[in-house]
Amino acid sequence: MWILGSLRTEFLFFYLPGFISIIIAILFPELGTTSILYGLLATALIDSGHVYTTAWRTWLHNDELKSSHRYWILPLGFFLFFGGWYYFNLPGLWSFVVYATLYHHIRQVYGFSKWYQALNKRSDKVSDFYLYALAFSPMIIYHFRHGVPANYYSETDLFLFPNLIVQKVLIIIYTLIWSGWIMHEMRLWKQGHKEINRILSVGFPSIAYGYCFLIGSTVTQVLFPLLFIHGIAYFGVMGQTLHRTQKSRFKNSSVALIIVLLTSVIFGMSESWYEENFVRIVTGHSAILTAAVIGLYLTPLFSHYLFDAYIWKRTHRESSLIVGKK
Repeated sequence: MWILGSLRTEFLFFYLPGFISIIIAILFPELGTTSILYGLLATALIDSGHVYTTAWRTWLHNDELKSSHRYWILPLGFFLFFGGWYYFNLPGLWSFVVYATLYHHIRQVYGFSKWYQALNKRSDKVSDFYLYALAFSPMIIYHFRHGVPANYYSETDLFLFPNLIVQKVLIIIYTLIWSGWIMHEMRLWKQGHKEINRILSVGFPSIAYGYCFLIGSTVTQVLFPLLFIHGIAYFGVMGQTLHRTQKSRFKNSSVALIIVLLTSVIFGMSESWYEENFVRIVTGHSAILTAAVIGLYLTPLFSHYLFDAYIWKRTHRESSLIVGKK
């Protein structure tokens, strides 16, 4: 019972990109900053680009667009909210963006795990707890490490408090969490619940988050694997979902995937160009103009976050089609 139909397909979209990006990070820890091509691939084509593919299930989906006013109200609200935040020079804007992004990533892996539970016809709240614990705890430990990057949008996006003693205590707790999860899965296995799909949905992202936040020491090592894991998995589920929910437009999953990838390339590169030619250049000039540019820059990102929180819920009107039920 696989989300994309088979373990082979899911390996290509869910696991292989993460493995490759982690290996690259180990072998070439500074590649994200020294290679323009690799940097564009991760940040523009995959990270920024996948944000705009949500439009195919919202703004470009007439039935969905008619079902709710949120698709117009929320973007306008985000534009005013973030533009005002920047205009009034309130603290914490870019930190908020980074932490919201990390939470969004964790919610995706949680959503996949719940999807598997639906396919397996068995809910597992304990598994949910361990998934959150194994995802959040490395992120928390990262804040107490020495010599790790704290910047992406600005110089101090993350609130770091280097402390070796706290770090060691938290690592002990983290190890105990891993031990508890393994024993939980061993007990379920003996009971006959051999749910390999759900086990992978907890184990793989937990290993990846552990590497990024506990071992990684450069932006390439900490950030880039997360971008590959999140964005490419999103391409896979969007390709399948568009075919299942809009068969008259997308004849099969392959056609839908191609359109999704083209959307990502076009709009990801467009956002990269906008960032280089407007966000970086305009900043420091007219306060109102700068605030408008920043508001416009962040609106698609947070629209994606909030729309995702709605269109993938089990209560959504297309949920039964998405999970493959009649």
